[in-house]
Amino acid sequence: MTNKKKKLSSRDTRLRDILRQVSGDSALLEGDLIPQMAIKGHGHIHCYNIFSREFVRISRGTKVFIVEEENKEGKVLIYTYQGYAVEIDTEELIHIGFD
Repeated sequence: MTNKKKKLSSRDTRLRDILRQVSGDSALLEGDLIPQMAIKGHGHIHCYNIFSREFVRISRGTKVFIVEEENKEGKVLIYTYQGYAVEIDTEELIHIGFD
């Protein structure tokens, strides 16, 4: 039996770093801290969850992290503190830096 480590994709590496930062293990990050963003406005927004393949309701004002930059449809992949990895329009986000 061999112990082969699977090479992580850039998305998986970024998600791992986000989870380490959120949990307080920022010393284990492979790079710099990841700045936070927030979803603009008040109320709720429905976004497509890439893992469950369904739409989920997220509160506006929620702090998020960008996992993947803008794609050809103008959407970015974000990770929320609720544990969702969803796609959202770039215009819906505001940079809040480090909180």
